[in-house]
Amino acid sequence: MRYLAININYKLDQDWYHRCGSVLECYKYFERLGPGDGGKAAIYDTEINKYLWIDEKQFDNDDRLNKIVVEAVNKIKTNLK
Repeated sequence: MRYLAININYKLDQDWYHRCGSVLECYKYFERLGPGDGGKAAIYDTEINKYLWIDEKQFDNDDRLNKIVVEAVNKIKTNLK
C-alpha cells in the first residue's frame, strides 16, 4: 500500500491514517468518514516521500502532518521486517 490518507480530529486531539493502494482509494476512504472521524487532511505518497494533496485548512499544521507520516512510515517499515 503506497499511499496514506490522513485525517485529524482536533476536538478529540486524534490523528488517523489509512493505507491505500491508489489515490482513488484514499478519496473513497475520505468519503466514508463520519462526523466524529475528523476532517480529511492530506494524501501522502510513501514511495516518493511527498504529499500529493493537503487540505488548505492544514497548511499551518506541517509539524503535525509530518509527525503522522513519520510514525506511519516507521510502523510500515517495522511490519515489513
